[in-house]
Amino acid sequence: MVVVREFVRADQVRVRRLILDGLAERWAAEFDESYNPDLDDIKASYVDQGATVLVIESDGELVATGTLLPRENQTGQLVRISVDPTIRRHGLGRRIVGELVERARRSGMTEVRVLADTPWVSAVELYRSCGFEITAQDDDDTCFRMSLHR
Repeated sequence: MVVVREFVRADQVRVRRLILDGLAERWAAEFDESYNPDLDDIKASYVDQGATVLVIESDGELVATGTLLPRENQTGQLVRISVDPTIRRHGLGRRIVGELVERARRSGMTEVRVLADTPWVSAVELYRSCGFEITAQDDDDTCFRMSLHR
């Protein structure tokens, strides 16, 4: 059974590892865990700052995560989206993004933004398939937005 729920402190180690493993996969030899101190205490870095951190469990295993940060002008930003590589391409990335967008809508946000590394093609395609529109793109970054106006 697949369950989407909010992050709890007991998820700390697994969520941190899930995100760092995804980053290591993307950046390979260039990756340095020390550039991610926010992951040392996800509750303090995100939850206590008003962010929504969600996880997906499949048969009791934590397999995906994502965070919605509140920003100025009723805007949200998606960060730290990660799916266990052994079960990618099963809709879990779409599900976590969709749930975060719905949480943004219910909280009164009017727009959600996300930034993806342009060379990380699967991430770029994920956001496009979820209905985000590209607002800027270069060789390094792709900026997306989704209007939540009804």
